[in-house]
Amino acid sequence: MTVGEREAESERTGALEGPGLVAAARTDRGPRERNEDTYVCRPDLGLFAVIDGMGGQQAGAEAAALAREALLGERDLLHAFLSANERIHRAARKNNQSRGMGCVASAVRISGSKALVAHVGDTRVYLAGEAGCEQLTRDHTVAAHAQEQLGISDSGARQIGGQNQVTRDLGGQSRTGDAWIDSCEVTLEEGDLLVLCSDGVHGVLESAGLFGRMREARRQSTAPDALAEELVTLALAGGTRDNSTVVVVRQLRPAPKRESIWKKDILAWMKRKPQPEKASLVPIEKR
Repeated sequence: MTVGEREAESERTGALEGPGLVAAARTDRGPRERNEDTYVCRPDLGLFAVIDGMGGQQAGAEAAALAREALLGERDLLHAFLSANERIHRAARKNNQSRGMGCVASAVRISGSKALVAHVGDTRVYLAGEAGCEQLTRDHTVAAHAQEQLGISDSGARQIGGQNQVTRDLGGQSRTGDAWIDSCEVTLEEGDLLVLCSDGVHGVLESAGLFGRMREARRQSTAPDALAEELVTLALAGGTRDNSTVVVVRQLRPAPKRESIWKKDILAWMKRKPQPEKASLVPIEKR
């Protein structure tokens, strides 16, 4: 395979900037015939996601695209996941060739120093902060459930069957309420890194090595596009059998809150308005 052919199968955003953020995404088809992964990398909106399609090449890519569209169309992350689920489920029912399609997704919405995470399936979100690294999501797979029940390590869990059998997805069935969507909120500090990735990446990289590289990247202020490129390259070199996608986000500083013009006008008016004499306070008896 030539370099030109490999480039055609890959996608890079390069460094993208938004209020208080810089981010980048990188995806690669890997050994698969088609890339069913997609992503959202919009620091201008404070919105980031990694989405992994399922159900066959064409159907998986369609499901991932529908989920991406829903995320971009909704401000509220949980509403976006519910919308994605219904869109994919309806599309699958209308087309026999798309029956069984779905996707898994992890998404982050950042506002100032707060990051809201929503998650379904086996994509992941990691945080590298001053105190260290942590995985903010838990896999919804048969293997992950068994690992929790048995209390075994990640390396031991790799020997368990069901690594690719997800227990929750978007589009598999019509749902009401959002209790099935995992969510959490974290506070970001200047320099913190968020890494979102598909199982084509975390499935071949040991957690200890990944955490070590993330700590180093935070300490050295590694550019998000360089880290995303490195992690996908490591996954490909490690023999991943799936599409590989990474989104990296660095918190530069909390975005300043903009004071509304209306509030400024009211404050100016109150300063100009003569203040009335203070009246004596008369207690009001509750009845």
